Amino acid sequence: MTTYNTLYQSVKTLFREHGSIETPDLDARLLICAYAEFDQADFIVSGDKSVDKSVEKNVNESVRRRLSGEPISKIFGMREFWGMDFKVTKDTLSPRPETEILIEQALKWIDRQGRRDDALTILDMGTGTGCIPISLLSELPNAKAIAIDKSATALKIAEENSQKHKMNNRIEFIESDWFTNLECRKFDLIVSNPPYIPNLDKESLPKEVRNHDPSLALFGGVHGLDPYKIIFSKLNTHLNKAGRAFFEIGQNQLSDIARLVDESSLQLCDSEADLAGIPRVVEISCGDK
Repeated sequence: MTTYNTLYQSVKTLFREHGSIETPDLDARLLICAYAEFDQADFIVSGDKSVDKSVEKNVNESVRRRLSGEPISKIFGMREFWGMDFKVTKDTLSPRPETEILIEQALKWIDRQGRRDDALTILDMGTGTGCIPISLLSELPNAKAIAIDKSATALKIAEENSQKHKMNNRIEFIESDWFTNLECRKFDLIVSNPPYIPNLDKESLPKEVRNHDPSLALFGGVHGLDPYKIIFSKLNTHLNKAGRAFFEIGQNQLSDIARLVDESSLQLCDSEADLAGIPRVVEISCGDK
């Protein structure tokens, strides 16, 4: 008889010995809880209970996938972000915790303006799962958003997520290569987590990123800066004069971003680092700070 405690110890050991799984204990617990339909309390009190055969089979299959480098989010087809669950597939980037910094910084700017209840217009570029605009709209009751992506399949997932979180009447989805299909629309807030990994860094990425996130959402050219060059060149056309733009950036990119901002006659207002001290989000305006 296999108990839940025995199964957990076995899976945890496999993940620890694998060496490249960053959170082996957590991943083991998540897999078991998902298939046993346990919450944390159930997991704690059920250690001596016998594991149902179907649960054990599903856990073992998912363990195989995890050991092959497939991330937990892609195994479950779901990832939590800003306290909400978002559907993810092979066509979408799995939302990262550091991207929540972008949400936080945008909301701080809105709060400084006293505009939480205003009918703000938001543009999210390269929306993927739609996690950024959906999260922002969950905090801004009267705002509306346009979410664009070059990938039609990613947009379908974003639409599904917007319906799940009852935001579909507040978000318009447009298939577009950056600003191409937006004509001359202007926005109060523009946000984006664009592809910013240099092409040459591909082989150094963890397998679960390299093999399971779409290249379209990862790589931004030789230096990882190509999307910013395109976006910054058109930002004055699409950002309201009193508006703000917030972008996630990669490691060691802040000085290059500052240079591109200056060359585009924009203003770098602020930057915010992640928990590791890496500058992660920049705030940009078309005018004064």
